[in-house]
Amino acid sequence: MQNEEIHIKVNAIHRMQTVICSIDNSAVTSELIPYLDALIEDQDDEVLFAVAEEIGKVFPLIPDKTVFLPTLERLAKHDETVVREQATDSLIKICGFLSEADI
Repeated sequence: MQNEEIHIKVNAIHRMQTVICSIDNSAVTSELIPYLDALIEDQDDEVLFAVAEEIGKVFPLIPDKTVFLPTLERLAKHDETVVREQATDSLIKICGFLSEADI
């Protein structure tokens, strides 16, 4: 993710499932989520789109589906339309697995 090339960063994001399968659930909450939050501070739209897309794919691997909601909410407020739409799509997918109280 530290590479300057956007396509390399996007490819790294698309390996999020491998990362989640390699670490335990507490590490997802304590390490991966803060890393993603810091990452989305100053990234290109392609990287942000990939983050929103991958979260929508990997959330079933995590017992607590709500851990990704704040990150997706931040992406849903992004200036770029495609990033907002992808974040919204991922939010909708996750919300289908949550109770009304969690939502």
